Amino acid sequence: MTALAATFNAADVSAPGHYGPSQTALLLLDFHSIFVQKHGGSNAPAALEVATKMRTWAKSQDIQVIHCLIDLNATPSPTCKDADRLAGTVTALKSSGDEESIELIEGGGNDITFTRRPGCVSAMNSPGLDDHLQEKGIKSLVLTGLSTSGCVMRTALAASDAEYVVTVISDGCADRDQGLHHMILEKMLNNRGYVTTAAEFQEGFAKFSNEKRD
Repeated sequence: MTALAATFNAADVSAPGHYGPSQTALLLLDFHSIFVQKHGGSNAPAALEVATKMRTWAKSQDIQVIHCLIDLNATPSPTCKDADRLAGTVTALKSSGDEESIELIEGGGNDITFTRRPGCVSAMNSPGLDDHLQEKGIKSLVLTGLSTSGCVMRTALAASDAEYVVTVISDGCADRDQGLHHMILEKMLNNRGYVTTAAEFQEGFAKFSNEKRD
């Protein structure tokens, strides 16, 4: 409980508990259906389930939900390593009609989607995303997604460098390499931001942040 209290300390500007719903956003990273089914590891379906529930909860709290995806109509930069191979993968994804998992797009409401060029791993490279966050006064980002060692890690680090408070939902992420998943969460991202389960984040947000709510 001590760690949870520190994470949601309303007096600490570096903690997610300092920021109310209007300054918080939930990012759903790269939940393309084929990633869930084939490339996200055995825990990807469970991570999708957690992300779906987090989305429902966030909407109930008036927290902005942002979908971050790869633009399947774009081509990789020619300076991207293995650009031809990556372009072939994107073409295959597009021809298969790959879209975001249906669970995350039901009842869209005020959800917003940003896409980025293939080869750009961090969602912070999505055109317009940072501008949107700045315009809305959002300071605290809550991340779920696939994969932990790819988009989640790179987005978390880039967002931290951009002076956002970053929380990664550990059970809302997955990776094909489970050992790498745990190492990144426990040894890397926990030092740059916060790592909690979905249940812990929801409990902490409700219990410790009341004085800062709008």
